[in-house]
Amino acid sequence: MKEVKININDIKKAVYFIANLTQMQGDRPMQGALSSKADYMGGIFDRWINIIPESVIFNKIVLPEVFNGEEVEVITDYYDYNPRFAGIAPDVIGIRYKNRPIPFVKFDNKWCAVPNTPQIEVKTFKKNQFMVSLRNQGYDDKYLVMAETNFRVDYLVPILQQSFFSREVFLDLHMDDKIFIVSNDDGIIAQPHEIELSDTTLGTVKLLVVTTAKEFMNKAVKCGPRESIEYIKFCDEYTGNRVPNESIGKLSDYAELSSNGLNYFNSNWYEKTDSDGITYKNGKKVRTVGFYASDLNQIEIMKINKKNMYVKALDNCYFQNNLLEKNHIYNINFETLDRSSNEGEEYFMSKNDITYLNDSFSKLSSDLKKAIIDN
Repeated sequence: MKEVKININDIKKAVYFIANLTQMQGDRPMQGALSSKADYMGGIFDRWINIIPESVIFNKIVLPEVFNGEEVEVITDYYDYNPRFAGIAPDVIGIRYKNRPIPFVKFDNKWCAVPNTPQIEVKTFKKNQFMVSLRNQGYDDKYLVMAETNFRVDYLVPILQQSFFSREVFLDLHMDDKIFIVSNDDGIIAQPHEIELSDTTLGTVKLLVVTTAKEFMNKAVKCGPRESIEYIKFCDEYTGNRVPNESIGKLSDYAELSSNGLNYFNSNWYEKTDSDGITYKNGKKVRTVGFYASDLNQIEIMKINKKNMYVKALDNCYFQNNLLEKNHIYNINFETLDRSSNEGEEYFMSKNDITYLNDSFSKLSSDLKKAIIDN
């Protein structure tokens, strides 16, 4: 999984586009996408920042490997439109090969795929996210490029005018301690620090996998309207002494291995299952993401409560990316994303399990080269 830095030159066009969306939001086709929240510019940047890594992933990772350093770059969609009326364009609407644009879609009163070209969606997720998700917006026949971003908490600093951070401004911030401070023995308050400007990178983006949307949806858990999703947050060794020393069963009593290599909880995990097969926990519709375990029979469950499951390893085995050592007890923590008011369908997967998706990089590489020949 290759990781590259994102610098100012990589994001200039995206910054201009987002600033344009912000400034024109009261009089533009895409205003519904922005006015759903009463955000100022900073909030809008936070919600649109995922368009920044799309071009970086292709221009710095995917295309150089596919075309072995030839002159090629991605064409990013900077059109302004309401998807409700125009349809949804793929994230990669084309590439420019040796200065020749090759469109993957064209607009004919709605977005239409160009024959013999790959249709590509790019989904980026923050490093600290535990789940990845996908809404199926006609993605069945599309590639899915999944990546992880790790932006600096102050990612806007390199973008802002450098004059804002001049030495003169910094010195003008200086507070007169003689006027305002009587005593500060514990250093409770302090003068501001000078802004560090030498690092012009905004963060990094890591390519996780190139797969297909269909492959992702086949292995992810589908939540219907008003169904919440429970996910595994962490698995840590438990060193306390309050866990009962008696087994209530093995993990194999509560989950089953699927032919796709992941395990999924069965009806024993939930408090009830209705006649439509909808499962409930704590009185709400809930489904749980799949997970990897090397041997369900080697994991003994000692206790289950609302957010935790305490297990004992009967032999060395793996749960997700964690090695469970024989006779050690572990705390597996769960959290639930509330979707009780969400009317849409969505597919969810633990980010740890992306590695179990079939890789389609070679197929995408072949289709990108074919698109150049055929178009």
